[in-house]
Amino acid sequence: MDTPAAYRKHKTLILVLLCFGWFINTFDRIAINIAVIPISKEFGLTETQVGLIISSFFLSYAIMQPIGGSLADRFGSRKVILFSIIAWSIFTIITGMAWSFLSLITFRFIFGIGEGSFPAASQVSLAETFPQKERARAKSLLLAAGKVGGVLGTLVIATLISQFNWHLMFVILGFAGLIFAIFYWKYFHPAGKQMVPKKGHREKISFKQALKIPMLWQLTVIYFGISIVSWGSQSWMPSYLVKVRHLDLLSMGALEVIPKVFGLIAILVSGWLLDKYMVGREKYLIVIGSVIGIISLYFFIQAPSITYVVLFGTLANIGVCFALTATLTMPLKYIASSSMGTATGMVYLGGQVAGVIAPTAMGFMIQQFNGSYGAGFWFLIAALGISLLVGMTLRTHSDVINELDIKLNSKAE
Repeated sequence: MDTPAAYRKHKTLILVLLCFGWFINTFDRIAINIAVIPISKEFGLTETQVGLIISSFFLSYAIMQPIGGSLADRFGSRKVILFSIIAWSIFTIITGMAWSFLSLITFRFIFGIGEGSFPAASQVSLAETFPQKERARAKSLLLAAGKVGGVLGTLVIATLISQFNWHLMFVILGFAGLIFAIFYWKYFHPAGKQMVPKKGHREKISFKQALKIPMLWQLTVIYFGISIVSWGSQSWMPSYLVKVRHLDLLSMGALEVIPKVFGLIAILVSGWLLDKYMVGREKYLIVIGSVIGIISLYFFIQAPSITYVVLFGTLANIGVCFALTATLTMPLKYIASSSMGTATGMVYLGGQVAGVIAPTAMGFMIQQFNGSYGAGFWFLIAALGISLLVGMTLRTHSDVINELDIKLNSKAE
């Protein structure tokens, strides 16, 4: 296990399994965004009720981010991830059995508890397995796997609903997750920290201490703004394309692929840039990505045709993906592996709080403006503006390291 060849093989196996985990995770998470179209017809839901169903998942998902991260730091990522996959797969199946608005909210809330530990725990797995100089590329591959899940998920879910119904679609996805959990149980054993060369020891930090580190607060706010855009657009873009641009379900699914494919490329390119050329300068990618996203979303609102909707939607997604990769890579670069779950759980919390707010806020604004989606998209622009402003205040590599050392040394004393 400790030979270079065995180490490389082990890293590859862990990364492949994590990528598949993010792939399936995204499938199950976005299913409701498409299924909500026939669900709203079947149950007679308003836009605000649709937003509440989507947000109920993010409420519990957000709560579990720091909890799951701390558990992964304490017990190791493998146990937490296995529990998460099994739990979210079971409640994906149960979602297909919903019979009312209230039952959907309840099932989605519990689903979020099951899935909420996975992001921070997977970050711990990367820190357990990969040296710092490789982590941005490894993280970009996980984010890319999520994008692939979004690309294929939209098409597959729309096809399953068209061929069968939304109830059976959730059941199929849930059983697929349970089958995948068997492979995780057999093969997923993240490398112990002894396999990653160390330059020194840093004491584990608590969640309370993480709250005292300005960099983590900045990343949390930046990720909040980025995630408002991500979750808001994921939740309402299918409905926008169907109701406003008058596409059928399958055409909508096909056109949704284009921005996601280019977003995937942007993630992979940014991961490579962050490892090779932007150590200590990650904030510039956050700023550049936010500017691209803001400008593109503005022109998206004004788009006169489907062609321009796809063009500016794609450019906005590229910008958001640049900022996203840089934001989620910084903890992997500058936080001790022993505290990775706690620190990233805090950052992910910001993103999932955005998931609670964005769907319901956009649904409310669309309803208040008589079905006009313009106000909803201006809400996304404002959120990305917050990420831009905070991103400009991020400090460089040496400043961050010195700050963390001061915090940890004060704890030791």
